[in-house]
Amino acid sequence: MAEELPPHRAHVAHRVADADRWKAGFDDLEPARRAAGILGHHINRALDDPHLITVFLAVTDLDLARAFTSSYEQEEAMQRIGVLSRPRIEWLRPLRASIASQRQLPAFLLHRRVLDLGSWLAGYDAAAGRREADGIVGHSADRSLDDPSSVSVYHQAESFDTLRRHLATGAEREATFHTGGWAKTYDAPVMRR
Repeated sequence: MAEELPPHRAHVAHRVADADRWKAGFDDLEPARRAAGILGHHINRALDDPHLITVFLAVTDLDLARAFTSSYEQEEAMQRIGVLSRPRIEWLRPLRASIASQRQLPAFLLHRRVLDLGSWLAGYDAAAGRREADGIVGHSADRSLDDPSSVSVYHQAESFDTLRRHLATGAEREATFHTGGWAKTYDAPVMRR
């Protein structure tokens, strides 16, 4: 079943010293994210590098979220919880989503350039039956706000082998594989006064 899509999404990627320490600190920072109009998160760890963490954030107010992610306070907080690299943030417009968020699952993330978003999205929608037949249990598609010809596709399955079989020939080399989960939807955001 498709999710209600947030107005925007941020995809944040960074390296951490210790994933458990980072996760505990990330959880403690939820009130600050809520105050920035963030509705929830979905966390992934790279399969080939357990120190590489990516987080999808559901965003209500793009300007407020951008200010939050670039603030000195946020930078200080990230250093305290063991973030080793400057976060790479991609701002997205969600197109489709039906994510399995109650448990950890193998996933891949794939970036594509498209000439015509409407045609690409029609093809993506038409492939729903194939995704299901191939064992894909969760998926999302997002469009970059900075580069409208760039789309990101995220698929989840019960195994990495299932994901690899699903990918078109050659696409496996372009995809990054992750263990995804640790998702949470927040209560209504706490707005700053």
